[in-house]
Amino acid sequence: MPRLSTCKESALSDATLSALEPVRTDGRLAEVYLQFANSEPALRTYLLMEAALQAGSLDAKDLESIKLLVSELTQCEYCLSIHTFKAGKAGITKDDQLLIRQARPTGDERTDSLVQLVNALFQQPGTLDQHLLDEARSAGLSDENLVDLCMAMSTIFFTNITNHINQSTSPLPAAPDL
Repeated sequence: MPRLSTCKESALSDATLSALEPVRTDGRLAEVYLQFANSEPALRTYLLMEAALQAGSLDAKDLESIKLLVSELTQCEYCLSIHTFKAGKAGITKDDQLLIRQARPTGDERTDSLVQLVNALFQQPGTLDQHLLDEARSAGLSDENLVDLCMAMSTIFFTNITNHINQSTSPLPAAPDL
């Protein structure tokens, strides 16, 4: 049961309703968005960041790899179930999804580099080690990709920790345990 109140759509500002349009499915909103709407400015900013990611330099496979690992690291069951589903739609095999969640190599140089970066940025304080940056560039990651990676980590971390406060439960089956 959610611990944040669920806002009524009729009480939301026009700006928030407009920002929510792209995330409607069959005209409906996931209840979690109406709970995040307790701070309409935060929700709108999150949705704008997600829209920027969709228009950015990372493809769906890149984004779902990032979101899977961060959701694993924060242990957000809601996001793990959603991003396991989305990762499959992006072409990430179930075996590779598990490897990504464990921050282990998949054999895909670009994905492995993204995963190493996310894991290091999430778990190691301070400046990113130069060798990881060099490896990322060798794997073809551009400066634009690196900035978009940071934004992807930020958006999924926002939803992960907000879901921890909210105790959100996913409408999808739980992600497999590691």
